[in-house]
Amino acid sequence: MEPVDDAKSADPRHLVGTSNSLAEGGRIHAKIEGRYVSVLRLNGNLHAIDSICFHAGGPLGIGEIEDLNGKNCIICPWHHYKIDIETGEKYYQAGVWENGKMKPGAWQSNGVKQRVHSTIEENGNIYVTFSKGTLVDSDGYAYNVPCGERMKSAGDTNQARSQQAVGGDGRMPSGYVLRNNAAAAAQGYNVSGLYK
Repeated sequence: MEPVDDAKSADPRHLVGTSNSLAEGGRIHAKIEGRYVSVLRLNGNLHAIDSICFHAGGPLGIGEIEDLNGKNCIICPWHHYKIDIETGEKYYQAGVWENGKMKPGAWQSNGVKQRVHSTIEENGNIYVTFSKGTLVDSDGYAYNVPCGERMKSAGDTNQARSQQAVGGDGRMPSGYVLRNNAAAAAQGYNVSGLYK
């Protein structure tokens, strides 16, 4: 039996790819010890976040990136939740009553909902170290195999994604589906089976 190298086995880092494999704006989706994680390179910085959305198991890792008051947020393609890629906080826009009408208010945080992990780029390799501590909502989906495999099979992960593109997984958002089905039904079309 070979001796165990304690220094090597104690290293909490996980190799996810090479520096050359992750272009600016690109992503790497990995399954590490059963946990699904997405690594993004944005403005020269690396970010790692649980790939599966805390809310309903959606493919968060393929979502568009949007600047929200100076915070880089990834948008879940299923329900358009905005998650800060640095902190894991979920943001929502509060409504305010003004002159008897509802108007959009300031963006506010619901708190940390998505786990983020630390990254390091060293000697041409990219490593992820899992964050530890208090449970966050995304921990409930982080190891879900059907959700994770759907996320990983979403297509080319090393392409920069447009901030204007709709539906990060190539499908129409639910609001469009419902509007299109309602419009088609109003025109007398049979809508059963549309937009599945």
